[in-house]
Amino acid sequence: MKHVSIVIPVFNKEAYLIETITSVLQQTYSSFELLLINDGSTDASLNIMRSFEDTRIRIIDQKNHGLSKTRNRGVAEAQYELIALLDADDLWLPNHLKHLVELSENFPEAQLFATGYQELFNSGKTVKPKLNTAHKHPYILTDFFTESLYQPLIIPSALAFTKASFNTLAGFNEQTTYSEDVDFLIRAHLEFQTAFHPEITCTYRTEVPGQISSQKKSELQAPKFGKLLRAHPDHQSLRIYIHTKRYFLCIFYKTEGRKDLFKKLKAKLDTSVLNKKQRFLLYAPRILLVSIRKVKIFFLKRGIRLTAF
Repeated sequence: MKHVSIVIPVFNKEAYLIETITSVLQQTYSSFELLLINDGSTDASLNIMRSFEDTRIRIIDQKNHGLSKTRNRGVAEAQYELIALLDADDLWLPNHLKHLVELSENFPEAQLFATGYQELFNSGKTVKPKLNTAHKHPYILTDFFTESLYQPLIIPSALAFTKASFNTLAGFNEQTTYSEDVDFLIRAHLEFQTAFHPEITCTYRTEVPGQISSQKKSELQAPKFGKLLRAHPDHQSLRIYIHTKRYFLCIFYKTEGRKDLFKKLKAKLDTSVLNKKQRFLLYAPRILLVSIRKVKIFFLKRGIRLTAF
């Protein structure tokens, strides 16, 4: 039976950690080790970790180093070749690990493995992401960049990979503090294949205090998209994907009132990859973007998604 190493970085997640760890211990596939890396938490997170009595759990306590460096350490400490990630505020359905292991066995040509996910709001509403794929059964991704154009096809908490592929990629970029998973997945999909199971087996919590997604993007370090484009000048789906990411970052900058960062990034943006709705929003006044964002959040909390696609 294949063993799996599960890596959970933890920083001040006392409100969610019991549920997250419990969702791992309730997996139908039980051959795993669980690495809980306390990244300098100042709340009761470490005490919560220590309260679980399960021989499969290993706790690593360290000073605060940030998400990417903590994930990298977790993978380095892992005993097994198949690594699964989980954020400390997300949840797995009981069959999640089983699906990941089956993907690794049924698609030996792949080095990365992932399943579908849903978003959970504080209201208790769950929303399925808008994805650019129509597959209903497990398959090898044909073009990750095209299939990820709408919302992310893969999130970290639904991702697994081989330790060998992770080491080849040198792990997560520790200088990147925004979309570090995007940076990793771009590099990974330029090198390796991914087996994907569309079934939802992971729940991503939104509206969690301290989440990177809730922080100002202008205060974080985005991936070096230009470097990736220069390294692969003829990769058209990568080009469209990266410029779409730049578009969304431009919208964040304008919404946050950072005209300087907006203008700098917009100068690098190829607007030919955008649709009419996106071009309109790109040039829309800040007050309109702020209003639209409030409306989107209002409907999302009620299970209705509005997108720029």
